[in-house]
Amino acid sequence: MVNPLAASSANPWQGLDIQSEWERFSQRDASAAEVWTSHVWVDNMHCAACSGRIEQTIKQQRGVLAVQASAASKRVRVVWDAKQTSPSSWFANLNEIGYPALPLNEYNAISDRTVQQRKMLWRLVVAVFCMMQVMMYAYPTYWSDSNDMAPDMVQLMKWASWVLTLPVMLFSATPFLSQAWVSLKQRQLGMDVPVSLGIMTAFVMSTLATFAPGGWWGDVVYYDSLTMFVSFLLIGRWLDVKLRNRTAGALENMMRRLPHAVLKKNADGEWVQIAASNINVGDVLYVRPGEVFAADGLVMVGSTSADESMLTGESEPVLKPVGAKVIAGAGNLTSAIEMQVEQVGEGTQYHALVNLMASASTEKPGIALLADKVAQPFLWAVLLAAIYAVIFWWNTDPAKAIMSAVAVLVVTCPCALSLATPAAMLASAGTFAKGGVLIRRLQAIQAISEVDTIVFDKTGTLTENLQQVTLVETHAQWDRQWLLDVIASMSRDSLHPVAQALHAFALQHDAQDQLLLQDWQEIVGGGMSATIVTKAGEAVRVTLGNAEFCGIAHEAADALRQVYVATGEVQLARLTLSEQVKPHAKAAISQLIAHGLDIQLLSGDRIAPVKNLAAQLGIERAFGLQKAADKLQHVKLLQQQGRKVLMVGDGLNDGPVIAAAHTSIAMGSGVPLTQAQADMVVLGNDIGVLVSLISHCQKTILIVKQNLLWAALYNAAGVPLAIMGLLPAWLAGLGMAASSLLVLLNALRLTDWDKSGWQKGQA
Repeated sequence: MVNPLAASSANPWQGLDIQSEWERFSQRDASAAEVWTSHVWVDNMHCAACSGRIEQTIKQQRGVLAVQASAASKRVRVVWDAKQTSPSSWFANLNEIGYPALPLNEYNAISDRTVQQRKMLWRLVVAVFCMMQVMMYAYPTYWSDSNDMAPDMVQLMKWASWVLTLPVMLFSATPFLSQAWVSLKQRQLGMDVPVSLGIMTAFVMSTLATFAPGGWWGDVVYYDSLTMFVSFLLIGRWLDVKLRNRTAGALENMMRRLPHAVLKKNADGEWVQIAASNINVGDVLYVRPGEVFAADGLVMVGSTSADESMLTGESEPVLKPVGAKVIAGAGNLTSAIEMQVEQVGEGTQYHALVNLMASASTEKPGIALLADKVAQPFLWAVLLAAIYAVIFWWNTDPAKAIMSAVAVLVVTCPCALSLATPAAMLASAGTFAKGGVLIRRLQAIQAISEVDTIVFDKTGTLTENLQQVTLVETHAQWDRQWLLDVIASMSRDSLHPVAQALHAFALQHDAQDQLLLQDWQEIVGGGMSATIVTKAGEAVRVTLGNAEFCGIAHEAADALRQVYVATGEVQLARLTLSEQVKPHAKAAISQLIAHGLDIQLLSGDRIAPVKNLAAQLGIERAFGLQKAADKLQHVKLLQQQGRKVLMVGDGLNDGPVIAAAHTSIAMGSGVPLTQAQADMVVLGNDIGVLVSLISHCQKTILIVKQNLLWAALYNAAGVPLAIMGLLPAWLAGLGMAASSLLVLLNALRLTDWDKSGWQKGQA
């Protein structure tokens, strides 16, 4: 048994001691059931001395049968007996001597992406180095007359340049050449085809001029232009890979945040260590300071504070007393607690958010699809322009005809066009994720930038979820405490903010939510009903909700929201709820209105409190008593008028209208179904973020349009010059690379998100 109180001495690698976890990076020995061979990646291992020290350290562990460490691959093979040792012991020892280790399966997930970026960097380094050497040989020919250099010296420089160009062709340029070959085999015209055609043509022409001068191809070589073109092209590709890896890394960090193992209380009341994948709803877990919550649940024993910044974007610790909810992926900061699991795996808010990020990162927004549609005809136009250049110059100068065609292919390389949209979109998606806003559809960035009308839900969106509840009156013939038990039990399983407030209120007054409910139902916009056995043993149908739902003919004259408990037409209890406006709601609404957006409020609550809230926030158009169908009809009517509507809500009854709106945002406290329908989720529940969010979306689309405009203008200016032979291949390569770099650098402006308000220059 593991002692849960030994928090300070806990080994962070203990999660690997569970067989289901070590099986991920180990294989069982065929001859001995308890003997395993594990493969580990070790950092900081650079030489034979390092590998020797690592082998010696691990061999000292009892139960380790053999160790092999390779400094070249940074991998260690450990053969060990599961009866005598466990992976956590030698993982901890490696960390202590300065060699952090990772299971090989986890390292591979990271290394695939890292290797791609490093390979691209090496290709760039080789291309730039060779380019500099080739330029050094080409420089004298730029400034000397034909008689200033001996012919054999000129020829020697050509040979040297050819040799230096070979690594560029065989290594640096292979991503373009191989992808072009794949495209041609599939009978498709990819963006690497014209690039590769230009590279190969320049190399073949230069090779002929080097080893067989005097033909129609002339004796001019273009090694300097070729190597420079490839270098500039690789700079753009490397920056693109780096930007994409930054976004992928943010997603991977979230996905790797949950622990491998947890402490669970078994049937005997003992704490045992189990794999996190084996957690079930209802389990009681022990979470120590510094650990991460592995599931969603309630604090049962103890109190602590939690770091939810990874999930909500809010840096301030959140207090978690007994009864408070904790979410998977958040960190336990101050004290050890016991928690009861409510949601596990895919059901947790954490996994829902990870799935949102994953789906968003692979989606193409409408403006990107437009660029893809333009790309194919653009590529055909490029090839036709290159053919025209050959025909135009062939009778005059065949060599110039070929090189003009190469210049056309190079200058029109559609890298800037292909990077214009995804670079900006992914930069903003990563920025939003760090700021506590997750994108489910990248299309939402474009859609939000276009909205002219915002429709808000009230409860939980503009007001706080937990409202002030007051039990005004109860029926004289019914026990008050039993009625509180009824309220607690009936509201227990509802996700509606009012139900959660009622449940919290009942529990604060010592109610028990243990009553047996038969045929429990929740009616959207009405309330809940169930059959309950009274203390006298009589089964009665009880309703909990608004006056209409509970059959109350004469509702109390009160500006506050009324909630009733009734059976038949008999009122058993009446409660009132007073709402508190969210801290930044008024300022956010004022800014949105000031920038020309039409703000409307739709709520299922009574008209009086809805109008009262609207007056506080400065909203002129507010509608109460709106059921789900009413909200949907209202938004469709706005759309028929040509409005582009943004719906912001969090309740179950907001799901249909959120799905139907032009675009939508769900608050982090909303029900999972509503979040699944929304285009974006604001994790921190701060409505003030909406102002800067809309502003940043507008800035994103502005930058996308700038990128597309630049790519179009650059090609419009470059193609005529290339056809006329006024643009050498090296200058075309420089222009192409510069356009790609400009697009990427412009997109990097989106990595800074000012949440304080509407960004300057945005309307």
